[in-house]
Amino acid sequence: MNNKYHPPKWADKFLQWYCRPDLLEEIQGDAYELFERTCKENSDKAKRQFIWNVIRFFRWKNIKRSSSPTPYATTMIRSYLKIGFRNALRNGATSFINIFGLAVGVAGITTIFVFGDQFFHTDDFQQKRERLYAITAVVEQGNKISTISNLPVALAPALQEESPALEAVNRIVIRDGALRYQDHVFSEHFYFTDKSFFTLFNYPMLEGDTRALNSPGNIVFTKRMAEKYFGDQPALGQTVSVKFSNGQRTEFTIAAVVDQPDNNTMYFDFLLSMEVFESIFKTTHTTWTDPVHAAFLLLKPGHHIDEVTPLMDKYLTLQNASSPEWKIIDHKFYHFPDLSTRSYEIENAVVGSGQPQGVFALGLIAFMLLLLACFNYMNISIATVATRLKEIGIRKVIGGQRKEILQQFVTENFLLCALAIGIGFLISYFLFMPWLNVLLAYKIPFAFSSPVTMISFFAGSLFFIVLVSGLYPALYISGFQPVIILKGREKFGQRSRLSRVLLTLQFILAFTTIVGCFVFIDNSFYLKNKDWGYHHDQNLVVPVNSPTQYIALRDKVATQKNIVSFAGAENHIGLYRRTSPIEHEGLKFEAVVYPVGFKYPETMNLRLSAGRFFDEAIQSDRVESVVVNERFVRAMGWDNPIHQTFEYDSVKRYVIGVVSDFHYTDFYREILPVLFVITPDSNLRHLALKVGPNTLPETEAWVKEVWKEIAPDDPYEGTLQNDVFYNWAKNNETEIKLMGFIATITVLLACLGLFGLVSYNITRRLKEFSVRKVFGANVSQIFKLMNKDYVWILLIAFIIGAPAGLYLMDTLLHIVYIDPQSAKPAPFLLASGLMVVTVAITIGSQMNRISKENPAKTLKTE
Repeated sequence: MNNKYHPPKWADKFLQWYCRPDLLEEIQGDAYELFERTCKENSDKAKRQFIWNVIRFFRWKNIKRSSSPTPYATTMIRSYLKIGFRNALRNGATSFINIFGLAVGVAGITTIFVFGDQFFHTDDFQQKRERLYAITAVVEQGNKISTISNLPVALAPALQEESPALEAVNRIVIRDGALRYQDHVFSEHFYFTDKSFFTLFNYPMLEGDTRALNSPGNIVFTKRMAEKYFGDQPALGQTVSVKFSNGQRTEFTIAAVVDQPDNNTMYFDFLLSMEVFESIFKTTHTTWTDPVHAAFLLLKPGHHIDEVTPLMDKYLTLQNASSPEWKIIDHKFYHFPDLSTRSYEIENAVVGSGQPQGVFALGLIAFMLLLLACFNYMNISIATVATRLKEIGIRKVIGGQRKEILQQFVTENFLLCALAIGIGFLISYFLFMPWLNVLLAYKIPFAFSSPVTMISFFAGSLFFIVLVSGLYPALYISGFQPVIILKGREKFGQRSRLSRVLLTLQFILAFTTIVGCFVFIDNSFYLKNKDWGYHHDQNLVVPVNSPTQYIALRDKVATQKNIVSFAGAENHIGLYRRTSPIEHEGLKFEAVVYPVGFKYPETMNLRLSAGRFFDEAIQSDRVESVVVNERFVRAMGWDNPIHQTFEYDSVKRYVIGVVSDFHYTDFYREILPVLFVITPDSNLRHLALKVGPNTLPETEAWVKEVWKEIAPDDPYEGTLQNDVFYNWAKNNETEIKLMGFIATITVLLACLGLFGLVSYNITRRLKEFSVRKVFGANVSQIFKLMNKDYVWILLIAFIIGAPAGLYLMDTLLHIVYIDPQSAKPAPFLLASGLMVVTVAITIGSQMNRISKENPAKTLKTE
């Protein structure tokens, strides 16, 4: 070859890399010869030709193929997987217990993780959420500081005019009304909002466009409401009429239909322009005396909320000067992404998904179930290693290192754990999540907030499960001495301290979970059956929209023989309440005020503990007299409350009666001081009825027919007093079922692990039991011998686990409820009894093997 010119080195090396050794010399020689011949004419052309020849010779028949076996590491891993698979098939029952137990634990943690992931990523579809803030007001109500979402109508527009950091603002006011389309009439909630709504919030448009709120004659429907009124027919362009609470009726054209994603937490049904609100309810955007339910700010890109904060002091002063009775002491700004976990801090928040404590509690319980499943797996893995001692010994004798044996057991555990995660995913998707959606009032999609979250969760779960359930057994087993194993002197598992410790930890977790669940269930039943402070079984209440409707319905009711008594109220017990600050001789507190008509306390069966009720014949009762509850008396510090005086609504009030404390709202909130005052009939918006025994269904049907006569254009909204806490009662039932399900899974996991352990212990000790039977021992004596260790394990687990479960659940109950029930012996007794019975059944099911085992057959086999 011409020493002056050389072929490209990279092409020559590439040829040597891929070419078969038996062809390399021939192919490379031909390429060099062609290169030298062409170089005499044109060196550049020779180089290009050489590269082309190298590429042209890159063919399947010319590519070298390794004749050496598969690399050692790959071969060993493949071998470990085969051995693991064969062992799983050979020990089918044990493998099933291990895999199914882990799968149930994985299904539980997956379901709760999806639930929590949705909770902490609600409203992520809002594209401008990082620039969105909600404004709230901090108010002093009596001696209580509260954060409320209600703000003056004029605040947000004033901020937008003055602050250059704001791109847009949006206000929301909620009002009730009756919506009519043809013959369909329903009572609905309407959101009045500014034209900027779709500038701040991104809801998918199914029909129409984002300009729908530009005209006051338009209305926006959600997909759910469009299906409710129009079924499969297009809603766009349809005309509906709305009769508002003040009696005014207005027609609107449907200009858009929007969808609400599953992770949305602003649950509106209809949107109307704020101009409509100002027109119908006679207010303006400059007033500081009327409130809105919520206000949101959208910052311009690159700006910070701190640029808006300094402006708030001026508006605070202006607001308090305009409405001295509605004083705000400060303002708070909530970043929109934080509302999903902090909305519980805000009274009447229109966005947000509630308290995160419940999610954390469920997550803790699910994690404990996963740990329980892992301990099951670890316990059985260590206990059953006796069947593989000779295999381990032989591997070590022929040169197997501890690292290789460790790798083998970790690989086998990885195989089983990966299979368990796959099955757990299917259990969660097809069983647990659908069941949870049936319990809850809303649907949780089986979806993760992002692919990264999903991959991280499953990879982390697999790593954690393999680490917790498989690494220690692998380390322990790989450390056995081959000489001791092959001589038969390794008695691992016979009375293994480690096995007993793991079983004890397993049952500590089980007792902690079960006792905690039973304490919660017991408290839920206590609240379900708790006395409301009055008899409510024979009461019915009908909301009315105007004084005319009230008078007409009252006159009709007066003629019905089944109705024992009736009375009106502005705010009804269990449905609506209004609070007002009370100040008296240096005392300040918040009280619930019920403006009512005469005979209302008697009709609602309130229990008089002192004094008397209102008397229509006494003129002063119409203006000055009040009836209070016992909590009001305690707040005032009175020993003799009757004839005591205080000022309310600029009028000196005289206490004429005291009623026992009663629940006017659900059991999550404490009972506040309550006072009843008489109000004119023109203010009454509810008619309460007390009917005779066994006549409630008949009377309710009669009232419905009467309503059609006096208010044919308005939907009937009467309700039984028993149902005023329906949402709370439904949540309570859901919690009972959920805790019952968790307790059942806990018992199942604990007994699965125990079943597998007892099964292997019996298999290992069959010869011992056969010898005992030969020498005269009966089954009951053998049963007693076997259970000795388990009795101590259960006792220790109960002593540690039961108080732990009680403490954890009692802490949670005091966070959730104002007045939870004190712990009683029943949860302890039920938990211990349930565990003893299930353990006895689990062990007893295996004793049948001992009783039927032929000692002669057992002892003659090796």
